Amino acid sequence: MEVGGYRIVALLGEGGMGRVHLARSASGRPVAVKTVHGHLAADPEFRERFRREAAAVRAVTGPYTAAVLDAGPDAEQPWLAIEFCAGPGLPDAVAARGPLGAAELATLGAALAEALAAVHAAGLVHRDVKPSNIVVTRDGPKLIDFGIAKNAADESLTAEGEAIGSPGFIAPEQLARGGRPEPACDVFALGAVLAVAATGRGPFGSGGAPEVLHRTLHEDPDLAGVPDPRWRDLLGRCLSRDPAGRPAVAEVLARCAERAADEPWWEQQPVAGLIRRREDEVAELLRAAAADGAGAGRVDGSFPAGGDGAWSPPAAPEDARPDTPTHPRGTPPPPHRTSRRRLLGWGGAVLAATVGTTAAVALNDGDGGAGASRAGRRGESRPPAGEVVWSRDIGEVEYGGALLRDGKDLYVLDDKGLTRLDAETNTLRWTYPEEDLRGVDTHGGLVYVLRNSLLAPELIALRAAGGREAWTSSVLSRNRHRPPRPLDAPASELEGGEGLFTVSDGVACLFTSASYGTRGDRRGTWDRPWRAYGFDARTGRELWYHEGRAAGVTGVDGAGGRIAVAAESGESGAPGTDRYARHNPLVVLKASDGTVEREVENGARRPQAHPGAEGVGFFASEERIEAVDLATRRTVWDRPAGAVTAVAARAAEGGPVLASGSDGVEALDARTGRRRWSRPEFRWIEEGAPPVSGGLALVSGPEPGGAGEGTWGVYALDAGTGDAVWAAPVPAASGMSLTAAHDGLFHVCAGRTLHTLRGPGART
Repeated sequence: MEVGGYRIVALLGEGGMGRVHLARSASGRPVAVKTVHGHLAADPEFRERFRREAAAVRAVTGPYTAAVLDAGPDAEQPWLAIEFCAGPGLPDAVAARGPLGAAELATLGAALAEALAAVHAAGLVHRDVKPSNIVVTRDGPKLIDFGIAKNAADESLTAEGEAIGSPGFIAPEQLARGGRPEPACDVFALGAVLAVAATGRGPFGSGGAPEVLHRTLHEDPDLAGVPDPRWRDLLGRCLSRDPAGRPAVAEVLARCAERAADEPWWEQQPVAGLIRRREDEVAELLRAAAADGAGAGRVDGSFPAGGDGAWSPPAAPEDARPDTPTHPRGTPPPPHRTSRRRLLGWGGAVLAATVGTTAAVALNDGDGGAGASRAGRRGESRPPAGEVVWSRDIGEVEYGGALLRDGKDLYVLDDKGLTRLDAETNTLRWTYPEEDLRGVDTHGGLVYVLRNSLLAPELIALRAAGGREAWTSSVLSRNRHRPPRPLDAPASELEGGEGLFTVSDGVACLFTSASYGTRGDRRGTWDRPWRAYGFDARTGRELWYHEGRAAGVTGVDGAGGRIAVAAESGESGAPGTDRYARHNPLVVLKASDGTVEREVENGARRPQAHPGAEGVGFFASEERIEAVDLATRRTVWDRPAGAVTAVAARAAEGGPVLASGSDGVEALDARTGRRRWSRPEFRWIEEGAPPVSGGLALVSGPEPGGAGEGTWGVYALDAGTGDAVWAAPVPAASGMSLTAAHDGLFHVCAGRTLHTLRGPGART
């Protein structure tokens, strides 16, 4: 596929205006090509606006702006070709280096001021300067995304009162109806960007857009932590609510230039390493596309994101999911959704949320009245109120986030990286700022995460003590145990973009495969096989390589010196059917050398049940729950669930099995499957096992004393009796997702906020 003579390699993002693709020119140069949606191209007013703005942005030239190279405003599908910027977004670069000192801040400020000078010289106002619109390349910061830049001399096509920008960076006058965009708006945003780079937080705080905008209009910026009084004075003037009180761009440039460091900080580690990694990925992707003769639309490993607006995840797979096991011993499969972040520099990275801590506060219990919930048990009194130990703003966790408790540590995996916290005090131990991480596990003083890159999944081992990389799986095609791939190798030789890993018996095993979940996936997989790479879990030494059949890995488990792999082929049919069983055996590898020990017929739907596993596992399938001896795969008992059951889990050793479905939450005797208790008004907070600690299980439920409907907050149920021990309302309860628990502390994500709760009077 070509657009205006540029060969499309991969889809990078899609938004309200159009799509952004990675492409290459006839000479092989990587470029970003933005194409306009058809319904907008059919609008004569939009097309005229696009034509004028395309001509205007092509006049912007400078070393710190992403140049518009070409445009096709009169094409059937209008397009822009823009200089491709390979590097991390400014938030990731600053997170890796730490808050910038006075000289480093001046170096950044001079580059961005020069970029704005170039924009303003072309008669434009950018109007959306923010950290995520700045990419740090080997040549320095690049200001990108002129998609909403406005020509200050020609407002004939701009709607009256239109306000465009991002909370925390948008100038107060932009919020006023009729406010005309002026260069002073960009100076305000530049001051906010530099404040974030110096302090790690926004000058107008965090939270929802209304709160941030209110502070922007009515409160002074928070500049605590800015390096010195001269910087606080300059940034304070840039962030003045009165545009006339702000310095001109030329003054900011002069002030920064005289204080800039001799050696730019982006040429030093660790930022230089991040830049090289992005460059290598782009080069390899272009090389692979050229060798493959590819270039048509999205390829495996591309990362849609909201370049011009929101991005929606793909539709659910056509086939049903396999049984959901209760206690996976390996890392569970990540959500089969494409990352919302782009790994490449186009569009940058989303600004990290400001971290805040609160003291322990007792939550109100609703309307404050006494009396039992009408949906609760007869005679059950209102449970005591739980306590919020602390709350913390984090990044988005909708696409592959995770919480993991390991002793006193809490690991938080969100879309911007991995963070290690003290679970009780919220003290930050370290942050590993890397996008598109999936899955987290800990073993022997190391923390393992999976990174989905454009080329192939990458397994990364971090030192728990400081968060530094101990080893990585590196470029898999160069693994010493994998046969070399010729330059003219077919597409099936390429690595699949899906990844899973498991760590057990001293071996870390990384699995790669292409997705076979839908017919659309199967059409684009080119018969790629699944592959397994074994590494010494402590040192990362390459141990072995195994290549399976053309199929997508759906589950893995490691135990007893074995690694079990469940893979679904393109001809497998729906999970749970005879056809699925025939085409999807469970492949059991020896952990020591990766050779196949055996294949278990009809085994792929339960990878936790294999030779080497121990104990009893509990599985939910359609309308039944089964207890299975994991070593022998023998069914101990099974019973109907009465409704589709999402998951089943054992609360604790010797305790009951907890199950949840459309009929609520229930507990079953682990030995017989007989029902112990049922609570129809409650639901589990997320798909997966509920957080359990100290014999309590955390579930979601309606407001006490209410109508017995909706999601008001969380309840701690006694796993043995089903009684509500305490309850707590959680803001944004309908968006609760990730959970973890240990030592009487329960962690729940609600929207972008992580809450840590415990029962009244409880202490860890």
